[in-house]
Amino acid sequence: MRNVAIVAYAQAPFVAVDEHHTSTEILYPQIRRALADCGVEREAIDYQVGGSADYVDGRVFGFVAAVDVMGSWPPKQDLHLEMDAAFAAHYAWIRMQAGDCDTAMIVGYGKPGEGELNRILNLQLDPYYQGAVGLDLASTSALQASAYMARTGAGDADLAEVAARNRAAGARNPDAWLKQPATAAELQKTPWAVEPLRQGYVAPSCESAVCLILAAEGKAEKMSKTPVWIHGVDQRAELQSLGSRDLSKSASAGMAACKAFEMAGVKTANDVDLVELSALTAAEEMILREAVGLPARGDGGPAINPSGGPLAGSAAMSTGLVRLGEVYRQLSGKAANPVKNARRAIAHAAQGHALQHNLVWVLGNERRWS
Repeated sequence: MRNVAIVAYAQAPFVAVDEHHTSTEILYPQIRRALADCGVEREAIDYQVGGSADYVDGRVFGFVAAVDVMGSWPPKQDLHLEMDAAFAAHYAWIRMQAGDCDTAMIVGYGKPGEGELNRILNLQLDPYYQGAVGLDLASTSALQASAYMARTGAGDADLAEVAARNRAAGARNPDAWLKQPATAAELQKTPWAVEPLRQGYVAPSCESAVCLILAAEGKAEKMSKTPVWIHGVDQRAELQSLGSRDLSKSASAGMAACKAFEMAGVKTANDVDLVELSALTAAEEMILREAVGLPARGDGGPAINPSGGPLAGSAAMSTGLVRLGEVYRQLSGKAANPVKNARRAIAHAAQGHALQHNLVWVLGNERRWS
């Protein structure tokens, strides 16, 4: 295996709606910041890949416009995925393992404020039986939360406690959208999004743009004084139909974590110092914690979402890549809310309704393979 590291990361702070800029105008400064952090220009990048969707981006063929701000000339190998950009980073890592490139730029962006995100994400569902009845992300998340609560006995107070911890962490993150902490009691008074999920337990939809740069060993050390090395990664998907899987659990997240741990030489999630989870609801966080082998509730073990996680701000098509970037910030000593002596971490990304498709990374300060 080739040792590959994250060498730079830049993110536009979350905003509800940026009425004055297109997604590519938000993205361009992040690309310049990431390249500047590496001390290189665009010619040093072999491969470029983006995660976005025109429905969310607000512009027809928005991914073509993104190539312009990534650097369209002279031409480079490039790819566009209509998925969270964390999956684009995994694809770039695979290309690097194959020896196709030594450096890669990954971007994620979208402007959900220009459309109706719930109606857009309805298109991810089975078109005959589930999408057709008008299910959206809020309602499928509520179905999942109901299933989890029925299986485990978790209650409204448990969801509020998870959400409150994320809000407290987000208050210390300059890029977060929700910077005001809220107590569990306060969150329990927020109105229902869709019962049993209150608005305080659901990630707010935001806009942002993100750029992350990967480099293989030999170049990574020249591009960063604090490269963060990828130790293991795996992704798994489940059936699209909500009725074909147990919504109270995430089998695909559990399998992806198991395989990523095996590649990284990690026995359990308790062997890392922090975990960043792409949990769009408080219930999803508890399901994911259980899936990776951690207690669903409580503060023991590694720090969970020290950035505030998606519950402090979530940008469609970038939520998972932000988790990877937040881990990079922690392990490179650049986090606003640092976890003391953090040397190894887990980053998670998800795609689809009710955690249908999951990607798990294990990263560390030291090279994995000699």
